[in-house]
Amino acid sequence: MKNFLQKIIILINIFILIYYSIQLLVFTDEFTLQNFGFYNHAIAGLSEILGILLLCLSIGLIFILIKGLQFQFALLFTIFLFEGLVALNLWRYVITNSPGETNIQVITNNAILFSLASISMLFLLVYKK
Repeated sequence: MKNFLQKIIILINIFILIYYSIQLLVFTDEFTLQNFGFYNHAIAGLSEILGILLLCLSIGLIFILIKGLQFQFALLFTIFLFEGLVALNLWRYVITNSPGETNIQVITNNAILFSLASISMLFLLVYKK
């Protein structure tokens, strides 16, 4: 049961990371317009770099599914830290009610999703031991 729950948590995080990676890599223009409210090449370039980073993290989690959790603390902690810091940054925009050029609901939805992902990753880190 423990192994099954760990795999479910990893799969959830893989889907979240791949979803945002695809949004950032394939739909760069639309994603930046919808989430940042404007488009320019600098924002698009940063979005693509972030998409590549998320894709790399999700591939790392796929390898963990194949090889197992043993000796993977550093990668799991990195993903937890990334998701947690993104969530905190997004919640900062929600709490201060400063969505910039986009709307607060989009930021709130992203904050909730990254919060759930980071909590699930924290659960995996604690539950792994």
